[in-house]
Amino acid sequence: MEGKPDGILVNAISPVAKTRMWGITQSPTDLKPEWVVPGLLYLASSLCQDTGVILRASNGQFTATRFCENPDVTYPTDLARIECASVEDVAHNWQRIKEFGDA
Repeated sequence: MEGKPDGILVNAISPVAKTRMWGITQSPTDLKPEWVVPGLLYLASSLCQDTGVILRASNGQFTATRFCENPDVTYPTDLARIECASVEDVAHNWQRIKEFGDA
């Protein structure tokens, strides 16, 4: 949000893909990179005035989601919100860490 007054917008694209991890050995016929291109071009164009959007792309279809920050985070002074120094700390605090303000 701090870059928006200067015209800096930050978005992401998240294409659905079938890879070897799915056990796919040949190029899938129902997921093509060129079907992601319209969404990618839109996000990179001056037509897009949004920031903070994650564009999901699959089979020429698109849907948007967004990153939602935990409540009470104050940039840039309080980024951690819940301090954790170990895996056990993260596990112990996980319910508080994944607390979403709009849920």
